Amino acid sequence: MNRIAKLSIIAAFSSLAFAAIPHAQDAKMEWPAEIEKTVQEFKGDNFTIVDVGTLSEQDQTRMWIEHATPEQRAALQAAVNSNAGLAAALKAKNVEMGNIAGAVQSANGSLTLYVR
Repeated sequence: MNRIAKLSIIAAFSSLAFAAIPHAQDAKMEWPAEIEKTVQEFKGDNFTIVDVGTLSEQDQTRMWIEHATPEQRAALQAAVNSNAGLAAALKAKNVEMGNIAGAVQSANGSLTLYVR
């Protein structure tokens, strides 16, 4: 095989590898599936409040929170408000509902709420 053909094949494979990178980053920045339902049904006091500003700029959680739509945030805040126990616990900790920017449930069932 001549040198030009080899270089063409190498270049083609290299470009395929780079094309997959943006797709992988987009997948990591997605809003958590069904988080509103999870928040509505959350019971107990096993939750943590994290300020988004404490996360690094490259943190995947911060990235999807920054890219969330106003509709996603509004739906999450409505879900928190509909969970009377969680809403009361957050108010007791002086968390303003409008500052809630994201939420994630861990495998152990605990909930992490991200605020601005």
